[in-house]
Amino acid sequence: MADDTIVAPATAPGESAVAIVRLSGPGALALAARHFRGKRSPEKSPSHRILFGQFVGRDETPVDTVLLSIFRAPRSYTGEDVVEISSHGGSAIPRAIIEALLESGARAARPGEFTERAFRNGKLDLAQAESVAALVRARSERAARAAGAALGGEFSRRIGAIDDGLVALLAEVEARIDFPNDVGERIDGAALARTCGAIADQVEAWLARIPSARRREEGLRVALVGRPNVGKSSLLNAMVGHDRAIVSEIAGTTRDVVEGSIWLDGAELKLLDTAGLRSAEDAIERMGLERAERALAESDLAILVLDRSRAAEEAAWAAGVFRAMGGENGGAAGGVNGGGTNRAGALAPSRTVVVAWNKADLAEPGGAGGALPRLGGVLAQVETVAIRPGGIEPLIAALRDALPRVFADAPGDELPTTSARQESLLGETLTALRRAEAGLAVDASYDLIAVDLTDARRALGEMLGRGVGRDVIAEIFARFCIGK
Repeated sequence: MADDTIVAPATAPGESAVAIVRLSGPGALALAARHFRGKRSPEKSPSHRILFGQFVGRDETPVDTVLLSIFRAPRSYTGEDVVEISSHGGSAIPRAIIEALLESGARAARPGEFTERAFRNGKLDLAQAESVAALVRARSERAARAAGAALGGEFSRRIGAIDDGLVALLAEVEARIDFPNDVGERIDGAALARTCGAIADQVEAWLARIPSARRREEGLRVALVGRPNVGKSSLLNAMVGHDRAIVSEIAGTTRDVVEGSIWLDGAELKLLDTAGLRSAEDAIERMGLERAERALAESDLAILVLDRSRAAEEAAWAAGVFRAMGGENGGAAGGVNGGGTNRAGALAPSRTVVVAWNKADLAEPGGAGGALPRLGGVLAQVETVAIRPGGIEPLIAALRDALPRVFADAPGDELPTTSARQESLLGETLTALRRAEAGLAVDASYDLIAVDLTDARRALGEMLGRGVGRDVIAEIFARFCIGK
């Protein structure tokens, strides 16, 4: 346990109904008692009690009417004595409370220091501690559920199950090293290779699901692309519910990438309105087109916006784009600006594309060019009228239908949050397991196989905090917010 007492705001600053200041450490109860005036002293209160009274500053100056929540060690978040002071919100009152506690001997907490103390005091393993930050940052229901599962120990249980299999496998190998005469018959390399391979397959399947799970947690990037004046900005504004992008009849109004977000089925969709695809007429427009190209290349899903009032022309242009990138129609001609320059090259057949035929209310009666022919990557084609109430509902429905394909949903339960550090360690685990599997299959040196299995266990242990250096731990918690 730490020998000092830390203090920090546990709620974000600004106007609010309530603010919470958190104390943790051996002096938390005494410091709170020094500034609290109520029927019972915090030092005499049992754990898990709430006290009502006044918080006073220096010279007994009243600061605010407060509630004190008492959590005695070890039955607290950090494993130390913890006091949470609930006051009215805003900035002035919480700041006055913190300043009074600092003057009385508390120390300002570093980012993530409360959770770091919880880890060091055995209340959480490192995987659970990392999930706390993920839970705070969660921007969707799915992200919150994934982080909550990890905080509840699901990640650690999965690692533990893999490690249990490795312990048995390593014991079998080490017995042949330490007691070769007592073991009897030679090791059955083929059988143990299959066992090792099965464990490696579990890790590999986990790694394969991480990109999809991360898209769920961090949100999908959805690029709106098309030629100028087809209504991309109007569609963005209609989807987010307010005027996020400038709308004008002047071609090329959008020069930069404009972002907005919506939520569908618990997942965040980050909408990216991009510059109209055409031959650039000036340097600034060329920069806008380059940014549009990057946004499209980095997106998980594309909405190709076409103008229904110019259906035949738009269909020919779009078909040329897909031909230029080697889609189902083949060929290498075309391009987004008619000159073979393919700035929509990221609309590859493997990318999911929803075609929005916008301005459907302006369609020419009996006009030609209905829908595009079947093209690789195009999941759906819908009719939209961005400026009319309900005019984007077909597009929203198509995006909802596209989510399982984009997420590449796999059968089974939802994956708990997996950080980049943990993903790297899982990769190390898999590499070591595949080496051990290959060694067992050819009856290689038991000593080398044992090293590989030990390396795999080391990587698994580091995910939970075993054998992790202080510098790594400090870097992990430095990414937390203050007060958590």
